[in-house]
Amino acid sequence: MPVAATQGGGPKILRVQWASEMPNLEPQTNENGISDLTLLNYEGLTRLDQELNVVPGAAESWEFDAAGTTITFHLRPDLTYSDGSPLTAERFRYAIKRRCDPHLTSWGANALFDIVGCEELNRSLGSTPGTPTADSAAYEAAKANLGVRALDDRTLEIELKQPAPYFPALAQWIGFIPVKQELIEPGGAEWWRDSTNWIGNGPFQVTAIAPDRITLARNERYWGGRANLDGIEYTIVPDEQHALDAYTRGDLDVVYAKFDLIPQFEADPALSRELVAIPTLTADVFQFNLTKEPFNDKKVREAFAYAFDRETYCKTIDYTCRPVLSWIPQGIPGHIDTDAYAFDPAKARAALAASSYGGPERLPGITWYYVGGDAWNLRQAEWVRDQFHQVLGVQLTLQPITSDEEDAMLNDAATRQQMTDTYWWSGLADPHQWMQDWTCGDEVFAAAIGYCNPAYDALVAQADRERDPEKRIALAEESQRVLLADAPAIFTYTFDNIFLTKPDVTGYSRSAPNQSWPGLATPLTVDIERPA
Repeated sequence: MPVAATQGGGPKILRVQWASEMPNLEPQTNENGISDLTLLNYEGLTRLDQELNVVPGAAESWEFDAAGTTITFHLRPDLTYSDGSPLTAERFRYAIKRRCDPHLTSWGANALFDIVGCEELNRSLGSTPGTPTADSAAYEAAKANLGVRALDDRTLEIELKQPAPYFPALAQWIGFIPVKQELIEPGGAEWWRDSTNWIGNGPFQVTAIAPDRITLARNERYWGGRANLDGIEYTIVPDEQHALDAYTRGDLDVVYAKFDLIPQFEADPALSRELVAIPTLTADVFQFNLTKEPFNDKKVREAFAYAFDRETYCKTIDYTCRPVLSWIPQGIPGHIDTDAYAFDPAKARAALAASSYGGPERLPGITWYYVGGDAWNLRQAEWVRDQFHQVLGVQLTLQPITSDEEDAMLNDAATRQQMTDTYWWSGLADPHQWMQDWTCGDEVFAAAIGYCNPAYDALVAQADRERDPEKRIALAEESQRVLLADAPAIFTYTFDNIFLTKPDVTGYSRSAPNQSWPGLATPLTVDIERPA
């Protein structure tokens, strides 16, 4: 369990629950816990402020050429790693090359495919990154042709396939963190297990990795100044009751409030005052499989979308959620306010009557699969079944499966469920990735459910190339209207991260999205003052 609480006047160590088992912490493939660890230990070329603006990080400035197809980053003078060694442009070139390299098991490497040669390098040894078939001349040639060059110690030039005005937003992510080649390659695939290899340039540095704990200390050489905290201790406590017990004893300062326990916390006079909600850039959707009946019929999809009561769902099933009717979250350019497919039982029944099935009686069987052995999953499944039966007269069959079976089903449209609940999260303050997810063949959503609309793709491509910010936002908004009209999913809600947080913890923002602890936007200002 965590170390004893430091009394007033001692080191300021923030003690935070890590709510899962020890994951793979490889920083350039780790999508989970990214704000908790990777972007504390490392900093990319850019970063985000509390309003999601892209601001300078390791790079003090950047500019595009006249054509918009070359971007040049200028590093801050005298940058160093936490050990005092120089941080040069070559380090960032290596990081980008490593993220594109097929030897790294890197789901999401396609986010860098705008870089000349990245896609060719990623696919030079076969179609499955991380499992290359053999070294080849094609691989060596692809490495040589990657369009990333360190012109000198402080200048990094990146060549793009086409104008990509969103590229500075990408440059704060894990493809651009300067991991040290000489520490990684001798250590093999699990180099990250040795904390001495975590020499980075972020505001904190990993100092210990144990089976039950990850410890960080303040980086005294961080260019942005000294953090208020002396360190952070993440204690691995997957069990929510054990975490709550540790919080109540004073052994943890911050714990996740599991959504089905929130009503209990809200009813507690003391704990209710310590609940903190932090918004996230997330979108939950109930996806339809457009390759399977009955959801290959748009009118059926419309009927189910109209029949979903988001307000009631959030009040009774998921207490962290906030109803939405669109895809791109509020706070990201391209978000639109709409009433498309708002809950309307009459419109739902009319749409089903106008479908090729004419009503519920002729619909083929619809099965809702859920992971068994979890009370919340069953409660959600029963609510979904009852909701569509009440509004549409449709009877869903509930089928429990294992998590492994669910993963296998989600792999492609041929095996994917007729309808399934999923979500998307992004740390990028730009509409680019949100729009891309629904383009024809995209691996995140579109390919998995058989959705493809060339008109939508054309708008997305135009938005991605547009360098005028106002025109680009207008195109992103128009793409959202096209997507929503196609009804490939029920766009249902976004949700907050809910924490129990000791009153002694200060200096964080309750409004900056994607905050964990101490968060992407406020790692320097978070503070803790323990009573003496």
